[in-house]
Amino acid sequence: MKAVRRLFRRLTSWVMSARNEERLRVEFEEHIAMQTAENLRAGLPPVDARREALLKFGSVEAIKEAYRDQRGLPLTETLVRDTRHALRRLRKAPAFTAAALLTLALGIGANTAMFAVIDSILIRPLSYPHAEDLVSIRHTARGLPGLPDTLSCSPSMYFTYREENRVFQQFGEWSAAGASVTGIAEPEQPRALFVTHGVLDAIGVTPLLGRWFSEADDMPGSPGTVMLTYGYWQRRFGGDPSVIGRTITVDGRPREVIGVMPTRFNLRGLPMDLILPERFNLAQPPASFCCVGLARLKPGATVADANTDVDRMLPVYVDTYMRPNFAGADALQLRAAVRPLKQDVVGNMGQRLWVLLGSISILLLIACANVANLLLVRAETRANELALRASLGAGPGRLARGLMVESITLSMIGGLLGVGFAYGGLKALLAFPPANLPRSRASPVSRSTMEAITSASVSGDTCGTSVWTI
Repeated sequence: MKAVRRLFRRLTSWVMSARNEERLRVEFEEHIAMQTAENLRAGLPPVDARREALLKFGSVEAIKEAYRDQRGLPLTETLVRDTRHALRRLRKAPAFTAAALLTLALGIGANTAMFAVIDSILIRPLSYPHAEDLVSIRHTARGLPGLPDTLSCSPSMYFTYREENRVFQQFGEWSAAGASVTGIAEPEQPRALFVTHGVLDAIGVTPLLGRWFSEADDMPGSPGTVMLTYGYWQRRFGGDPSVIGRTITVDGRPREVIGVMPTRFNLRGLPMDLILPERFNLAQPPASFCCVGLARLKPGATVADANTDVDRMLPVYVDTYMRPNFAGADALQLRAAVRPLKQDVVGNMGQRLWVLLGSISILLLIACANVANLLLVRAETRANELALRASLGAGPGRLARGLMVESITLSMIGGLLGVGFAYGGLKALLAFPPANLPRSRASPVSRSTMEAITSASVSGDTCGTSVWTI
């Protein structure tokens, strides 16, 4: 407690330093005036009386310094004085200051912007509840030449995995396609996402209005339904909450609007306007790997458990759906390749981003080395100043501390400017995001770009026009 009280007194004295200095000056003047008056009464002339009073009192500045050391925060006050001196020195050398600050700002800004991109893409989890439990269902097929490295899911797999799995809380399949909307102002062709029951449940993003698709919405012959994304709802319906229950015509078929998704909802960064129920039937080709499988793991289940479970279900799928309809079913040699959804989203971009960050970090090291060289050259020109300060009593430690404070001040200003450059660079990147940068702001893309985003190897307009149909 004594230490705390002592620290509090020092802080209080430091905050009220100007008032304390005035009080100290007045007190010193009173003591010197009293001693001078006593010397005058002793018969000394006025000049000699004051001189004798000063000699008897001692060094006023030394007493003030001792008082400040006892009552204030000497280290803090010294740092403040050194910082002011450093700012004055930097202001008197504008060319050096501008060159050093620009070098530091560019190096720090580039690294800060690059790390912000890596943080948002690789480090932060996906914007879904418990995103670590979301997995993408993929397969390998090494038996037939000409196939891609990984295959996604077929419509028949949906029925098998939905009924036979042991590790999934929810499972579903989805695909991206175009659609046509008529009967509302001008006809248009919005981007549509076809999902089975289980996809939106697995993602766990609650609709802003209305409800998710139910299992009944997937049934052939059931009434048509549709969900709207937030942007499409605002653009076409002006954000009218009464849109729930209205009927719109999609692809020539009336569909009831049952829900509106939240503002930032997206699926793997895929741009979309409408969400439609995917309706599979057993007549579709069993070897049409046209849809992306998505699942949420049960508590305690791992990706390895999911791969084991999918490998267990694949023979069931082959025996039930493929072998009766496809002669080369056994030659496919299907194996599970389940992986986290985040890995599916990022793909091989992670390695490229880390390499790019390493390269830019080398640029920062070069910038720091250049600034260090500038400081060394400047120190040579300040040799006379440092020699004069040493002759006045400044020791090596005091000189080094002053130079260090100047360097730190320069670095802090350069860092602040670098943060400003990084902010501007990120704003420009978000305004014009590269087409292949995952998790960037969604923008209109061509069909080929949509296919590349949907799957690196397996995608298509709908399951009826699959890219990979064996």
